[in-house]
Amino acid sequence: MASVTIRYGMTNSVTRDFDNETTVSEIISDNGIRAALSAPENIRAVSGGRTLEGHEYATSFTSITLEQQASSKA
Repeated sequence: MASVTIRYGMTNSVTRDFDNETTVSEIISDNGIRAALSAPENIRAVSGGRTLEGHEYATSFTSITLEQQASSKA
């Protein structure tokens, strides 16, 4: 287990303990985390200026920032 701080916006953050097998994708889809941060569904995870892949383990990072993805127009 490892603690990871998840941020959204300038002031919203939560710190949670995650199992070593927890992926970034699981964090993004966690309704409880998004609700605690008032984050929308259409988000991506970023750490160290790099967009994270869904299969990466969340415990590889101490801090993850959620950012709203731009909507695509056809």
